[in-house]
Amino acid sequence: MNIRPAIPADKDAIAAFTDQTFAWGDYVLDVFDEWQKDTRGVTLVATDEDDRAIGIARWTLISPTEVWGQGARVHPDHRRRGISSALTEAGERWAKERGAQVLRLVTEVWNTAAQGQVTKSGFRLVSRWRMWMRSVGDAAPSVAGNGGRRVPSEERLMPARESEVGSAFLAWSAGPLAAASHGLISERWTWRRLRPDDLVDAVHRRALWSCPAGWLIGDIDDDDPGTFWVSWAMAAEEDTYRLLRVAIDRASGDGAERIVVMLPEAGWLERAAKRAGMASRHDLLVYERPI
Repeated sequence: MNIRPAIPADKDAIAAFTDQTFAWGDYVLDVFDEWQKDTRGVTLVATDEDDRAIGIARWTLISPTEVWGQGARVHPDHRRRGISSALTEAGERWAKERGAQVLRLVTEVWNTAAQGQVTKSGFRLVSRWRMWMRSVGDAAPSVAGNGGRRVPSEERLMPARESEVGSAFLAWSAGPLAAASHGLISERWTWRRLRPDDLVDAVHRRALWSCPAGWLIGDIDDDDPGTFWVSWAMAAEEDTYRLLRVAIDRASGDGAERIVVMLPEAGWLERAAKRAGMASRHDLLVYERPI
């Protein structure tokens, strides 16, 4: 077995052992070419004696000190040979050379095989997350009462000002949301430490919103214009439902067909999301390994 960076010629071999990873297939082939062009990271493959790829893993430097791991796959005929662990060790060496201090990755709650593997490789579970979703606007189903229409909230999300960043970050970092999230923010399907500059950047791209109930980061997905993503939220427990309700109004006003909200796992967040008519789509576990 050898570990080396992936090359375009590996794609066919990778296709042979990733096309049925899950019931719906796999995303690895869909993003393989993109990974090859992305200089922030490295795609590593394990190869057999014929230099044919039998394992793959992607590592991306998402901040000066944090590396995100994803797409770890091993050919079924070559499992239980330590290939996944070897790919992780190689990824760590690559990360250390670039000054990173931590590796992270995510897996679904139901994927116990992956959880066992990452635990064996020295990762520890640091936070639990849940993806919530609901249809909005014209795509939302009619509801009973109110003439078949959902009544908008009396509050409205307004673009936050940079002067609000300090208050928003302090309220979040000193409260239970920071503890539940392990201090992390989600960026679609990756997680990293939240910094005040993230809120400043959100202000500049008109994605940090505020209302009397709190703040959130949300915008239309560039790759899916029908989806309004909420990647971070700050509200007191008693105000969370109100914040989610106005987020739904914001998504509808922006012409989205659905709203997706990533929230750390907590009882009051679950109650608020369900009350706002949202359905749970994915239960996710974020693992971390210091370098």
